[in-house]
Amino acid sequence: MNIHLIRASHANEFELQNYAPLMGKHDIQVITSRHPLTDITLSVNKLWSPTDLLNFPYRRQLLNRLIGGEQWLFGLRKYCYHVSKHSNKADMVLHTAETYSPYTHQAVQLKKEGLISKLICTCWETIPHNNEKFARLRKWKHEAYEQVDIFHTPTQRAKDALIVEGVEESKIHVIPYGVDLTRFRPKKRKRNLRPIVLTVARLEKEKGMAELEKIASSLPQYDFRVVGQGSYRFTTPNISISQVPYSEIHTAYQDADLFLFPSQRTESWEEQYGMALVEAMACGLPIVTTDSGAIPEVVGWSGVVLPESDFASSAARSIQKIITDTALRSRLSKTALTRAHKLYDRLLVAKKLATIYADSDV
Repeated sequence: MNIHLIRASHANEFELQNYAPLMGKHDIQVITSRHPLTDITLSVNKLWSPTDLLNFPYRRQLLNRLIGGEQWLFGLRKYCYHVSKHSNKADMVLHTAETYSPYTHQAVQLKKEGLISKLICTCWETIPHNNEKFARLRKWKHEAYEQVDIFHTPTQRAKDALIVEGVEESKIHVIPYGVDLTRFRPKKRKRNLRPIVLTVARLEKEKGMAELEKIASSLPQYDFRVVGQGSYRFTTPNISISQVPYSEIHTAYQDADLFLFPSQRTESWEEQYGMALVEAMACGLPIVTTDSGAIPEVVGWSGVVLPESDFASSAARSIQKIITDTALRSRLSKTALTRAHKLYDRLLVAKKLATIYADSDV
C-alpha cells in the first residue's frame, strides 16, 4: 500500500516516529514543505509552501484572511497524479491532519477527483467548532466530514470534539501516539547536587511560561531548565534556556529530576496532547502539570495534575515534596514508566495504526 502522510511545515519526528515500524509492510512517504518542523527519518517529498516565505509581520494573520492559511502545498495535485499514474491508484492512501488545514482541503479535492483511493485524517483539536472564524474554514471542515474515510484522534477528547461537530462515531479511531522506548528510557546516574526541573515546550504564554517563572522564583534552590524557543523572556536567574535537536532530546530528560509542564488554556486553545509528557514518562520522570485540555487523559495517575487556577503556588509545593520525598519520587517514576510501556510504545502504536490502513481497504 502507498501511504502518503501530508504534513507540510507541521511535519515532525515526534509524531512520525510512530509510522516508521510500518515501513516493512507499506511504502510510506511524507509530504512536507521545504522547511518541516524537524528533520524526518522517513522518506520525504518536499513541496513549496507559503510557510517557506521569509517571515514578515502578521504573515499568518494576513494569509489566513486571504487564502485560508499558510499550509498550502503547491504541486500536490501534480505529485499525486504522477504517483497514481505509475502505481496502482486503488492502493494510494493520503493521510492528512486537521479538517481545517489547507492541505487537507487540497486532499479532499483530490478525493473528489478520484485521484486517490482513500483519505484518512488525524485530528488533534479538542475544542469543538474551533478554527471556524471564516466561512471558508467552516466549508472546508464540512467537506472533510463527507470525504474523509477514517478519522484518527490521539485522544478521546479529540474524538468527542469531532462527534459534537457531526462526524460519525464509527469513522473515528482513538490511537495515542508514543515514542521509541529504546531511546526514551531512564539512565542510571548520580543524583544532581542541585535538583533539575525540566520543561520542554514553546516559550509562549499558553505554555505556562509566566507560571514557570513564578515557580522558579519561589524555589531558588533548584535549577529550572527549559528546552524550546519562542517569544517569552525570563529574568529569573535559576532558569536556563536551550535548544536541543529532537535526535538528542532524550538526554535532557535523562539528566533531569522532575518534569514540569505548566500549560494554560486560552480562549481558542488548550493542550491537545503534550508529546513531551509521553517522553518524560518514558524516561521515568515524576510529572507536575496542569489539567489543561487532554493532559489528564494522557498522564492518567502517573503524575501530579493540578488545576490551572493558582497553579504556581500548588505546583511549587508539589515539586518541593516530590524532590524531598524519595519514596514518593520513586513511586511516581515507576508509575510513569509502567504507563509509558503500556500505552506509549511506538511499536505497539504502529500495530494499532496499521489497523486504520487495513480498515481503509474495506
